[in-house]
Amino acid sequence: MAYTDANGIDLSGVTGRLIQTVDLVKNPAPQAIATDTVNGHIFVLQVESSATASVGNMYLNRIDRQTGARTGHMHLKGFGHGLAMGVEAVGGDSYLWTEVGPLHVTSSGTAFGKAVTRFRFVDGAVLDGATIPQEQKFTAPGSTAGTGPSTDPVNRLLTVMYHKDGKRLFTRYDLAGAAAGEWVPVGTTFTVPTGEDITPAVPSPYTLKPKLTFQGFAALGDVLYIYQWAPYDKDKDPTIPSEFPGITFLTSYSWTTGERLDRQVVTGADGLTRREPEGLAVEVDPTTQETRLLFGFSNTVPNTEYARDVTIGWYPTKQAVDGVKVLSDWEDLTLETGVAPGAQRPRGRLIALAGTAYLQLRGTLTCSPGLTADRKIATLPHRLRPTRPVRQNASRNNQSGRCVCRIEADVHGALWAYGATTGNAITWIDLDGVSAAWR
Repeated sequence: MAYTDANGIDLSGVTGRLIQTVDLVKNPAPQAIATDTVNGHIFVLQVESSATASVGNMYLNRIDRQTGARTGHMHLKGFGHGLAMGVEAVGGDSYLWTEVGPLHVTSSGTAFGKAVTRFRFVDGAVLDGATIPQEQKFTAPGSTAGTGPSTDPVNRLLTVMYHKDGKRLFTRYDLAGAAAGEWVPVGTTFTVPTGEDITPAVPSPYTLKPKLTFQGFAALGDVLYIYQWAPYDKDKDPTIPSEFPGITFLTSYSWTTGERLDRQVVTGADGLTRREPEGLAVEVDPTTQETRLLFGFSNTVPNTEYARDVTIGWYPTKQAVDGVKVLSDWEDLTLETGVAPGAQRPRGRLIALAGTAYLQLRGTLTCSPGLTADRKIATLPHRLRPTRPVRQNASRNNQSGRCVCRIEADVHGALWAYGATTGNAITWIDLDGVSAAWR
């Protein structure tokens, strides 16, 4: 049953897209996400492979939020695993909040930072956690294992997750005060209720592991969101294909009462090849000023076995207007060589109507001397790219009674036109009638 929380977020509702299938600086999967909307950056943490380096090393990727292009990275040595991350803009600089050593190394050899720190992003820099002064590190009182910070940009709060007496706890601090080294708790500490890591009984094609894996968190006002994953249990069923990793859950809690508000299976970006949940964050969209809950997924880079890329979606908070939510307003398509705008330039947008997201296109394009075979005609912006193919018929020049071609968009945003032949060239396409279900 749909439930909308105090922030306007419905975890069972429609979602938009920020970036899709963006390659990272190294092969391992992303771990945590955060955005600096003032300076136009997305930050993604990934663990450096322990097969080639000491445990606890990470890479911090910087990505342009408009183009999806990676614009820089840092190497973080002895920091941990990347349970969560926060960011704040200070003028033209981005300051990151992450976990840092001393490290807590588990019996399986995974290393987590036991302290929280803050540092300025410097492209190409190598930062050794052991060289960070102790006064620039913070460990929550009584914390015994891994920790992680997350920023609430609306309320200017920093939430720190940590472990104490076998429980997972969250405490909030004033963001400016924490940056100045003043760690005074704001309000009460939230303790995750017992049993919340038990895998729920949900329809599944394969047996799920009995306990959920923590994949990130974010706090917005009075609501705490926790990202979890129920991997398929390959120990019990070794025939499970590796590209089918499991089921993702997102749970919300009231910070005031401690009760669970909602828990839903995350259905966004469901067409990725290997879809593993990685990271939550909160941002305020710089264009619309809408507060959004971001969620990340890793995916296998095509034609590789181990390399992972990152896709980030988001839940809207604004209400529909006349039944329509605009998830991404009109943006120009990037046209291929030999394809030009017609009377109206080709554009696209994403809307939600009655619980379904739709990709809408408009405008016309011309092809000179004409398309004579199936081919790519344009590229969609990251915010419009589907994770399952989207296709619909569109009007074209009438030749020998043929006046329709098929338009199809794929996971990488490639927009193709099908139906042209050497004897029946397509010279123009009208996109105004394209409105297809998107996910």
